[in-house]
Amino acid sequence: MAENDLDGPIVPHVPIPTRGRPLWVRGMACVAILPLIGFIGLNGKQLWGEFRSLRDDQVSVRATQIVGYIDINPVPSFARSPNGYIHDEGDTTQLWAGWRKGQHHWFTLSKGDVDPTRLSTPMGQDAIRAIDCPLFETTGGKCWVRVPPEALVAGFPQGNGAVAYPLTVLDKVEMVNDQLNDRPVLIVYTPVSHEISIYDASVDGKRVTFGHGGYFYGNQPVLYDRKTESLWTEQKEAMVAFSGTRRGTGLRRIARLDLVPWSVWKAENSGGKLLVGADRSGPIPLD
Repeated sequence: MAENDLDGPIVPHVPIPTRGRPLWVRGMACVAILPLIGFIGLNGKQLWGEFRSLRDDQVSVRATQIVGYIDINPVPSFARSPNGYIHDEGDTTQLWAGWRKGQHHWFTLSKGDVDPTRLSTPMGQDAIRAIDCPLFETTGGKCWVRVPPEALVAGFPQGNGAVAYPLTVLDKVEMVNDQLNDRPVLIVYTPVSHEISIYDASVDGKRVTFGHGGYFYGNQPVLYDRKTESLWTEQKEAMVAFSGTRRGTGLRRIARLDLVPWSVWKAENSGGKLLVGADRSGPIPLD
């Protein structure tokens, strides 16, 4: 056997110790970090506020993204109201309603029915268009899947007949003539107070449908019923006619509706339906 074939002596493996960073290096690193810590300490509240603001902006953008609600936009009137848009004629008070069929149209009230100082300037009758024939979707509909989780809806619990009314829609139309379980109801949104009420919309067992009168009385929207053009506004627990042939008639308020995020309502009402707009293809229904 050749000498070179012999194994050499076994040399034990000894790990080579690694030197830690010199103390002065670690000290310099700490010195470099101190200004950053100080900056965060001095500006932490402002930075947190800016972060929250950015997060809120992102939520707001999602909550207001285009969903595709159908035919809910107002139709502003370009007719100029006359100087005497409210004036007395004999025993009556005439309140300008708008421009119809080439001439001014008026609501007829009895003297004393309305305090002119509490009445807003006129917008025109039905400039804000109530929904008379509501359109709905259920799970999987085009609008249903586009509604952001944070978007607010007003829900009325009816078991499998639960309905969600999006705030975005209510803010445009202010009122919805609807039926729940074959019961005529009226949903009214008051933009000043952000209150949403639902009323029993029947008088003497017959359905009553409503439009926007084009005024606010105090902070309340003025409604008119489509059959008699009596004017109505909310008073305490009811919607009450304060002029016209139905003066003194009241609709009982069923409930105030709370606003909840769409994600919450959807999780709790999987069998419900969502208001997605209005069908305006036919004539406006009367009582």
